[in-house]
Formats: sequence, C-alpha cells, structure tokens
Amino acid sequence: MKTEINLRQVVFSLSKALDLVGVDDMHHGKRVAFMAYSCAQHLNMDVHECDTLIQAAMLHDCGVSKTYTHKKLVTELDWSGSQSHCEIGEQLLLSCPVFSYLAPVIAYHHTHWDKLKDLDVPKAVKRDSNLIFLVDRVDALIAQQNIPEPIMARNIVREKIQSYSGTLFSPNLVDSFLEASNLSAFWLTLESEPLYDMLRQWVADGQNQMISFETLHSIAQIFAKIVDAKSPFTVEHSQGVARLAKQLAIWDEQSEEIANKLELAGLLHDLGKLRVPDEILEKPDKLNEIEFSVMQGHSFESHQILKDIKGLEDVALWCSQHHEKINGSGYPFKYKGEDISRPARILAVADVFQALAQNRPYRGSLQLEEIFSIMSDMIQSGNIDASLVNIVREHANECHRIALVEYAAEKLHI
Repeated sequence: MKTEINLRQVVFSLSKALDLVGVDDMHHGKRVAFMAYSCAQHLNMDVHECDTLIQAAMLHDCGVSKTYTHKKLVTELDWSGSQSHCEIGEQLLLSCPVFSYLAPVIAYHHTHWDKLKDLDVPKAVKRDSNLIFLVDRVDALIAQQNIPEPIMARNIVREKIQSYSGTLFSPNLVDSFLEASNLSAFWLTLESEPLYDMLRQWVADGQNQMISFETLHSIAQIFAKIVDAKSPFTVEHSQGVARLAKQLAIWDEQSEEIANKLELAGLLHDLGKLRVPDEILEKPDKLNEIEFSVMQGHSFESHQILKDIKGLEDVALWCSQHHEKINGSGYPFKYKGEDISRPARILAVADVFQALAQNRPYRGSLQLEEIFSIMSDMIQSGNIDASLVNIVREHANECHRIALVEYAAEKLHI
C-alpha cells in the first residue's frame, strides 16, 4: 500500500498537534518557524536549508506532551530541565526515516552557544539549533510580557536577546535577529492570520511523494507516542487501539487497505487530547460537567489536525467519529446510524475495549466478564455496534492480549 502525501502537510499537522499542548497558548511552533525563516533571509541560507530549518522549527517541541512542561518553557527564559524534551524529541524523530535528519537539530535546540560552538557537531546543525533556540526564547519573552500584541514587546525582547550574544546565542545569529526584527512586519506577522497565510503557502509549495504504509506507520507512531506520553494512564492506549482496530477489521473481512488505515487511525485518534490539561486526564474521580466538556473536544481536535493531509481524509473522518454513537447521542457531530461508517464503528469498539482493559486514574483494569457486561449495556443503550462486539466476544482472549501487549522500548515519558 502506497499513498501520495505532501510531507509538508504532515509537518504542518504535527505542528498543530504540538501547539495544542499549550492549551491557551497556540501557534508557538508556527511562530518559531516564521521567525527562524525571517532570520535565515539575513543569513543568505538557500532554499533547501530554509526548508530544513522550517521543518525543524515547527517540530522542535515534539518532546513536549505535558502542559506542565510547556508552562515551564514559556514562563522561564532558561530552565535546567529543558534538555530532557530535546533528547526525547531527538529519539522520536530518529524513529521515523523521513524525519530522522532533523533529529540532531532538535537534540541541541536548548544548548547554550558558548558550549555548542565547541562541540563536534556539523556547522549547519549548530546554526539551525541555536537559531531555533534564539527565536524560541523570543516567543517565550513575548509571552512573559503579558501584552495584547507582540509588537508592543519588541524593544524589551530585542534588548534581552542582544544581552545574551556570545553566551546563550551565536553573535552572528543575534545580528540576524536584530536585522529581521527591526521591521514592524516581523512582529505583526506573529499574529495568527498572517502567520497561517505564510505557512499555508509553504505547505502548498511542497511536492507530493508516494509514501509506503511502513513510512506512514512510522509517522503515525510519532503522533501516537507524543499523545500517549501525555499521562501515565494514556501510555500504550493508542498502540493498543491501533493493533486491535486492525485485527477487528481483518476479522470483519475489511480490505487490507482499510485494515492498514484503521491501524493508522488507532494511532492518531486521540491527538486532540494534547489540548486537555494534565489534571483532567489524570483526575482520579469522575469529571465534572466543565471538565467533561473539555474532554469531549478531543475527537474534534483530532479531526482538525488531520483533515488537511491529502491522502488520509478517511483516516481523519474515522478519528472524528470514534465517539459518535449509533443512537445519535455521541460527539462532536452527533452522527447516528448509517452516518457512522463501518471503519469508525470498528475504531470505537477497539477504543472502548482497550480503555476498559487498561488501568485508568479512577479504576484498575477490568476483567473480560466486566468488560463485556459494560459493552452489553452500551449495545442496549445504542452506543456501539452489536455485530462488532460479537466479533470481540468470539476472540475475547486474543483481543485482550492484543489490546494490552506492552512494548517497553516504545515507552517514552515526555
């Protein structure tokens, strides 16, 4: 199975997912990409170098899943624990062949220049990683001023960055920033609409490539590992749902293409949970009405992240429908009956079964008898597809094993 994909669309979508971690502070990765690119114009970097820089900038925080970590990175100019997310991000990108070349830049994007300059690292990696560090800190400094418009912080931020020339940041890169940021347009573009216009054009200029299922799977694994690392109670959830959804599709005699795409959907279905604050995901009690409303937004957010990746439109649709119910009482669109596709119903059943079999903050894992009792109630109330639950019953022990198999080497605590 091969699919025609524009990898820039994938990077853009990954960036949207990462930006959700900020909850109320959106577009951080995109602002960093724009500012890095603006500085690159004053460094006479060529088109290929700029493209690499933009991709690295948009993905620089792929090692951040928790709102706590994001807040530390935004509220403090330099944080002693910042290197951890750089190392995790490096390992994530190394696991994906099409993005592995970005890993060294991510690894050093919080390393101080006075240390980085003497390391045995390619010059281009030093330049890109330190430039991303510089503009990343520019964005943090803007946020710390607590003002309505970025342009109002220009003088304070420029002076602060200049004061770290030669220590945190390369003098040459500081000079490029001071040149780029001397224009009012630099600061005005940081507002969401012009920022999106610039990056949409960058995406549109990308070339489609034929991507194998194995490559798509490695990309989806990056997304899954980021969201599963959000909480100890989500670790392995996406992996288990992906395995089970694919196997259910096979038992349901779906095509190989649908089975493979359902595996991708399983890995990607909970991306929207990156916008759910840590304390809600890890709450040991029942969620209140407001908290549940926040949680309900995650399938919609998953769809928003994925919908613009041409070639994966059906995967995006299934992810958006995995909390819809046969009786029309689900979310976010309240689809019902035949409006909910068969693959989306498979994904929903796999999601329910895996969640019930897994430890959660408010309960331990359930045994098969308890799981099927709950799923029977869900059938009676019109929540899930009875025919698919019957398939799970026929292969109960196998489903339980598939849903809970642990791959210790894949567990990342981001």
